[in-house]
Amino acid sequence: MFVGQYEHTLDDKGRVVLPPDFREELGQRGYVVRLGERLGLWDEATYAQVSSDWEAHRKSGTLDAVSFRKLTSETQRVKIDGAGRITINKSLLEGFSLGQTVVLSGALSRIEIWPRSIYTTLHDTAEASANVSAALDRMGF
Repeated sequence: MFVGQYEHTLDDKGRVVLPPDFREELGQRGYVVRLGERLGLWDEATYAQVSSDWEAHRKSGTLDAVSFRKLTSETQRVKIDGAGRITINKSLLEGFSLGQTVVLSGALSRIEIWPRSIYTTLHDTAEASANVSAALDRMGF
């Protein structure tokens, strides 16, 4: 389970260090997918389920064929190197400005990699905190 948030630097070769807790949970390999303004990183077992779900949605028509192909063709398999880094392909970064400082955020079943500027704009606000409080109240926590 991925929880917490960490700021790290994305170097000019597309490498980013994963926090030790994330590395331990991820294992040796993972899968990176572009998810709008962020990247998603799954461990192998969870990605197998995610990709199976995508295929089921494609077959049922809730995910069109073009979107399905885009998701799967832009997915990148990554390996954690000896320094605890993953390298994100330039093709995943094209037209997408992660910037030099990124936020790695735990989202339970995946790690999300955000440009720091977008992450802080969306998450570090009084409104976001109020929304979390209201949601927790609705769920009975």
